[in-house]
Amino acid sequence: MEQVVRRNTLQKSTIENVVLSSCDHPTADTIYQRVKEMLPTVSLGTVYRVLGDLVDSGRVRRIAVPGAPDRFDKTTCTHAHFHCSKCGSVMDIATTFGKEMLDALSTNGNLIVEAEVVFKGICSNCNC
Repeated sequence: MEQVVRRNTLQKSTIENVVLSSCDHPTADTIYQRVKEMLPTVSLGTVYRVLGDLVDSGRVRRIAVPGAPDRFDKTTCTHAHFHCSKCGSVMDIATTFGKEMLDALSTNGNLIVEAEVVFKGICSNCNC
């Protein structure tokens, strides 16, 4: 299989910098809007392609949020997320996944290679 070599362009580095400087787990559309302020000619397709490359390379993590657009996270180590069903915010939850949980999931010869946990509820800002 032939490997595709991607050039390091201004668009790619700007998109990557926007994601790596974000603390709010932005969607692709949010990233596009932020990049467009700096590079007005960038296309949404370019943003999606670069985000895919960043996820594939392990530089960025894609968070699948049920019923909402995917989010992108600069923190790639294993951790959980909390998704507020009122305001839509996504937050990191620093936690480790217990050995007992992984052992239970690994029964019958299954091999766990990655875990993604998204808790859904109402954040403290919306719960006032």
